[in-house]
Amino acid sequence: MSFLLVPLESTPTLDAYVTLAELDTYFAGNDRATALLALSIAQRTSILNQATRAIDSTPFRGTKHDQGITAGVPDQKRAFPRIIDGVTLDYNSASQLAIVSQDVKYACMEEALAIQQAGVGGRKQLQDEGVQSFTLANKLSESFIPGAGNRSLQSAKARQLLRKYTGSRIR
Repeated sequence: MSFLLVPLESTPTLDAYVTLAELDTYFAGNDRATALLALSIAQRTSILNQATRAIDSTPFRGTKHDQGITAGVPDQKRAFPRIIDGVTLDYNSASQLAIVSQDVKYACMEEALAIQQAGVGGRKQLQDEGVQSFTLANKLSESFIPGAGNRSLQSAKARQLLRKYTGSRIR
């Protein structure tokens, strides 16, 4: 008798602003997210984690809501919830707790979609590498906005949703 060992796909730990169920519900019936929703649990988990890290690497106004440190580790490891201009944003008066807003959750899911759609290569990679324009066979050419590849978020929709936290305007 012989056995064939099949490696199981390792599922990373979800460490994101949203759950897989929230992602599935948000994009249910949305044609532009069909490929994202068709990914395995491990792949969607990884993309949501990437989207959360991208959001957390974005410079935001204000400070984290909980600035405490325990044993050298920040008590609040994510960028949200936040205090801006002395006001706790997205405060739940019933539970008396600061919460992560729906806009941040929506931005996380939109960023996940943009990450999945960008895949490997493509415009984002070209912009990140400093390419300003390219031409293919004298038939197709494209120019990029200078500095566009330096944005921490790939999704214009995510940037729009987070605008109140960055203080920037929409391009």
